[in-house]
Amino acid sequence: MKIECRSFGFKNGADAQADFVFDVRCLPNPFYIEDLKHKTGLDKPVRDYVLDCQESKNYLNKIIEMLLIVLPIKKQYGIEKVTVSFGCTGGHHRSVTFAIMVCDALIKNGYDAVCFHRDIDVED
Repeated sequence: MKIECRSFGFKNGADAQADFVFDVRCLPNPFYIEDLKHKTGLDKPVRDYVLDCQESKNYLNKIIEMLLIVLPIKKQYGIEKVTVSFGCTGGHHRSVTFAIMVCDALIKNGYDAVCFHRDIDVED
C-alpha cells in the first residue's frame, strides 16, 4: 500500500483527490510571526512553533492513531493507494508540518509513505 501525505492551502482550493482531509487552520499560525512568516513547514523553527502547543500535539497524535487503525482495514480490502491531505490557509506552514510529521510516523510504522506539498511555492 502506498500512502501519500499532502499539504495544501484552502485559499487555493481543497484537495479533491484526498481520501482523508484534515483542517489544521485551528492551530497556531506562523504566518503572523515575523521570523517565521517567510519560512515553511520544511523549516524546523516553523514545525517547532506549530507543534509547541498541546492542542497541536493532541491533534497530530489522534490523526496518527486513527490512520494506524484505518490503513490496515483499507489494505485488507485491497486498496493500494491512500491519500491523506492537510489543509491550512496558504499551504506553507501548518499543513506542511502535519504532512511531514504524519508521513514520518507512517514510515516508522512500516508504511510506504511519501510527502507532497501542493502549494508550498505559491505566493501569499
